[in-house]
Order: sequence, then structure tokens, then C-alpha cells
Amino acid sequence: MRIGALFLVAALPLSTQFWSELANPKVDAVLTHPPGLGLKIDRVAFLPGRDINSRELADQLTASIVQSRAMEVVDRSHLDAVLKEQELGAGGYVDPATIASLGKLLGPTALVIVNVNRCDFAKNQATREERYKDKQGVEHVRVEKKSITALDFTAAVQVVDLATGKIFGAQRIEENPSRFATSYDGWPAYPREAEVRHEAFERAQLRISRMLLPWTETRRLTFFDDKEFSMEAAHARVQARDYRGALELSLKGLEDSKRDTSRKPKYYPRAWYNVGIIHFIRGDYEEARPFLQKALDMQPDASIFKSAYQDCLDALDLQAQLRKSEERSVTAARPATPAKATAAAASPAPEGRPSPEERLKKLQDLYRKGLLDKKEFEAKKAEILKEL
Repeated sequence: MRIGALFLVAALPLSTQFWSELANPKVDAVLTHPPGLGLKIDRVAFLPGRDINSRELADQLTASIVQSRAMEVVDRSHLDAVLKEQELGAGGYVDPATIASLGKLLGPTALVIVNVNRCDFAKNQATREERYKDKQGVEHVRVEKKSITALDFTAAVQVVDLATGKIFGAQRIEENPSRFATSYDGWPAYPREAEVRHEAFERAQLRISRMLLPWTETRRLTFFDDKEFSMEAAHARVQARDYRGALELSLKGLEDSKRDTSRKPKYYPRAWYNVGIIHFIRGDYEEARPFLQKALDMQPDASIFKSAYQDCLDALDLQAQLRKSEERSVTAARPATPAKATAAAASPAPEGRPSPEERLKKLQDLYRKGLLDKKEFEAKKAEILKEL
């Protein structure tokens, strides 16, 4: 007897679903978010305000991005020298004339203007009564004393395209970190201001970096390791990071599940689900979706299947956003003058040779598939852009 086109598994009690989620192992899948600006930036310069807090935050951002090698950063000393030589000033404010002058001197660059508007500390104390019983059962009252160091931190960030003067984006950052120390014997010393300040700067740096760069998030997903339908063996391959081997075993188990109808109903949607999860881990979200959808169709009330399917939809959406940001980077990186653009449009590509636009699209496809590393991609992209 062959299995039908669709198994419908009886609804499981919530307690059973809870234990199923708790008992089965978890695997990590990494999702990549696009830059908050929705644009891939290749070159950036940081312009801080005159105060020490703004300069320190800009320095931290510069060091972080230089270390990541995600984009080219204009050296601060070079930027300051240009500003001084052109008598443009560096006060965290640039007018349209300054932007135009910087654009001519620095070339295609995103200027990130960083201003820390507030960095004010506050120190407070608080008490709290606690009741407890000793070994003899006698109730006592003790007072916990708490010393708190808090910071009110605000900053404003603006990203401007020096080539056009267009504002890519702006963000207001507010952080209120605090630390405390407790004691039952007198008031404890206040936590150091430097530690609270460091936390605020770290948070601000992260938020600004996510405006400019893609960032990753790890999702924890359930993977079934039942002995049925090769699931246990596939999980062992996943643990060894042999995802190709895990996928082969899971696909074999899925085919076995279509022929063998003698097992408990719960195993059949799990066989579909596991195949989808391996595709998900590999970043093949389009391939993962139909398998996760099938598992959910077979057991619509399963929270594990619902969550994984939604994660897959989220991943597909993020992938589309990343693709758009990459496409925008090609057109925004080195904008052609109207005359050049007209000439490029008027000059057809040699017969049999793809146009520069077609070659850029092909190049991006190769890069997204991992067939080119970043250095090769950037070098070939620069060659094509020269033709425009």
C-alpha cells in the first residue's frame, strides 16, 4: 500500500508539542540582514562633531569597520587635512557647498556625520526589604542597599552622498545603560562611570554599523533525530557540518517514508521538515520552503513547523532586500554624468557581447552564489563600471 499525496496528522496536545520541542536537538541557521540604509556602500568617511564624545564614537566606528574590511574608510587625518586646507571646518555640520567641495576632493564617498548630543551621568541609591527565615524558622528582615550609576546618552547620525548631496538616511540614537552594586552592610560604592559609558558607546556603534553594513542573526531551529527514516543519522551529519551528507540521508529517508506506511503518523511530516531545515541551514531558502510548507500542511497545529516556516519566509524577504541593496550599490557607487549616461545608452554593445548592465547582473549572480570572492567581484565590477 502506497502513502497518499498528503498525510493529515491528528492535532497533538500542547503539552506533547512542548515536550517534542524540548526533547529534540537544535541547530543554528544564520540569517543575513541588509544594511539599514538599504544600500551597499563601498567607501565611507566619518565626520564627528567638535566634542570629545563625538570624536571618540567616530574613532570607534572607524576602527571597527577597518578591522571588518567590509568597506574602504577614508583616513581621519586625510579628511581633517582636506577640511583644513579648503577651510571647510569640521564641526559636525556641513552645508551644501561643503558637501560639493568634499565630493570633488574625495570622490564617491558616503559621509557619516556623528554628533553625540548628550552624555550625562546620574547617581542614585535605593533600598529594598527582604524577609527570610533562619535554620530555626525564625523570620528576619534585612535591607538591601543599592547604588546605581546611570547614563543618559543621545546621538544623531546622518549619512550623506558626497557625489550628489543626497541624504541616504538619518537616525537618532538614545541609550540609557545603568549598572548597580548591592550590599547588606552599608552603602556600596557606585559602579564606575567608565563602564557605563563604554556600554552606551558599544550599543551606539552597533546601531550605526547596522545602518551601513549587512549584519547576521542566528535562529535556533529544531531538528528531529528519531531513528525512523534516517533522521538520527542525518542529525549526526549535521553535527559534523556535513550538510551535503545530511541532505542525502534526509532525502533518502523521505523517499522511504513515502513507501512505508507502518510507522507512527508523527514521523511522516518530520521527514519532510528535516529536508527543509537542511536546505535552510545551507541558505537555500527557496528550496527549503516547499518542504517546510508540506510538513505544515500535514500537521497545521505544530508550533515547530509554524515557526520554521515563518523563519523561512523571513529569510526569503531578507534575501530579496539584500539583492536590492546590491543592485542599488551598482547604480549609486559611481553615478555617470548625463552626457556619459546618454552616450552609454546610445552606444550599443558589440554584436555577440552582453551589455555592461547585463554583465553587472551576471557578475552579481555569480557573487551571490559564492562562485566569486569579494576581491574578484569588486575588481571585475570596477572594470565594467569604467565602460559606463
